[in-house]
Amino acid sequence: MKSPWPMKSPLRFVLMVLIIFGTLCRFVQLDHKLYWYDETFTSLRAAGYTEAEIVVHFADTAVVSAAELQQYQHPIADRTLADTLHSLAIEDTQHPPLYYILAHVWSRWVGSSVAALRFLPALLSLFSLPAMYWLGQELWLRLGASQTSLLVWIGVALIAISPFQLSYGQESRQYSLWATLTLVMTAALLRALRLPNWRNWLLYAITVATGLYTFLFTGLICLAHGIYVFSESIWNPDGFDPPHRRSLLGCLGATLLAGLLFLPWAITLWQNLEQAQTVTDWTNYVRPSYELIRSWLQSMARGFYDRKVFWLDRGIQIAIIAIVLYAFYWLRRTAVPAVWRLVFSLTLVPFLPLMLADITVGGMRSMVPRYFIPSLLGMQLAVTYLFGTKLAAPQARPGLWRGLFCFLCSASLVANLTNLQDTTWWQKDHNQAVPEIAEWVRQTPQSILISDAETGDLLSLAQALDPDAQILIRPRCYTCTTHLPDVFDAQILSLVPPQTTLYLFHPRSTAQWRASLIHPQYDFEVISLQTEEAINKLFWRIVKK
Repeated sequence: MKSPWPMKSPLRFVLMVLIIFGTLCRFVQLDHKLYWYDETFTSLRAAGYTEAEIVVHFADTAVVSAAELQQYQHPIADRTLADTLHSLAIEDTQHPPLYYILAHVWSRWVGSSVAALRFLPALLSLFSLPAMYWLGQELWLRLGASQTSLLVWIGVALIAISPFQLSYGQESRQYSLWATLTLVMTAALLRALRLPNWRNWLLYAITVATGLYTFLFTGLICLAHGIYVFSESIWNPDGFDPPHRRSLLGCLGATLLAGLLFLPWAITLWQNLEQAQTVTDWTNYVRPSYELIRSWLQSMARGFYDRKVFWLDRGIQIAIIAIVLYAFYWLRRTAVPAVWRLVFSLTLVPFLPLMLADITVGGMRSMVPRYFIPSLLGMQLAVTYLFGTKLAAPQARPGLWRGLFCFLCSASLVANLTNLQDTTWWQKDHNQAVPEIAEWVRQTPQSILISDAETGDLLSLAQALDPDAQILIRPRCYTCTTHLPDVFDAQILSLVPPQTTLYLFHPRSTAQWRASLIHPQYDFEVISLQTEEAINKLFWRIVKK
């Protein structure tokens, strides 16, 4: 059947430009942004170190150069893949090992600089484009071959320029891989349902196992897939007939096989469950209901417009939320059940358990953007369907829908161009002030930076400091069991040479910790910073009385 969207179509040209733009943006200025808290743990694990080693090493050192701390971000010959797995198993078990194995190999073969380490997630994020193409071919084929081409390319273009996908595509963490695998898993499921044989179900099982070894919330995607297959098996004109029973059994069998493949790490997680719960305890912090609702609404726009919120940004977000909501209405009203059930399941099922947990027992799980990746991909599929069907129908006021499509794409482009210029991740709570603090230290000759902050904060700061910058640190553990009292140990000031400028760095300090700064021989002067973190009193100058 001849496609209604010929190669010479201006829309085809626009979509190709968007795809090229999104591809290039993934590899632009990879080392421009601050290497933040979570990323430093990727380097630490990939290099085969544990956080406890850093804490023990610096527990009794005098003044050293920042290079001595920076070395824990780079691999050495005697640290093997076994050390990487050991580091994860005892300190970060909630993070499955696949991405860290890739980062371990990558850092040795390609490099361990910030740009080199971020090139890996950028490359994995790029693979999301062919993954979306495959998923589009499998999903939109159910609407009829005449609409498939347009819908497929709109979907690829939207994920190519998604500022949310681009942000995580430049972060040295596993989330760009998880996004790609979510698309691949879903495409593999649809293929197995369309062509049910053992090879396709085995392919689906392998993709699910790969997803589980990337991020534990892949289990929620499996739940979404299972609900979709069950609904397709039960609610169909032919009833629960043998083909649908075989599909349900095939999905169940493939999921069980994936679970068996994941069993080695599942056992490791079970053995270290208490440690994993301690490390992830921050998700239990209770947030007011209005913050939860506001976060949920903002997350609906993140896939298309992810930028620091000012008054104009709120208006753009509201408009995009309206488009997303209408897209789901249009999808439910006009699409065949095999399509809208899949999109609804992928969007709602991974999110609802997190939302219900926060509502019933308290917490902020549903406020974490990276947990929204499957849901955001579902929203992008719904919006793809909306514009694909509207732009292909001449009677559907094409001028209006072309304008809305231009608005949506322009918003994504503006967000991307703005975010590329920033030196920090606006979505991240940690380390916003590190570039400014590093500049203070850099411009002050004969200065020493003193800190007893958490290891991740110190590693992030060390990346921003010059290698020869002088530091005196007593790192605090986050993922290990070595803990220091929650007060400042003023005795370390006796280790500082005279006639030096002293700075003190401790983000997220408590009232108890700040009270411990009262000292008979020293004054601690808060340094005002330009960032919002300044209100937390995280940077001081130490002056001898």
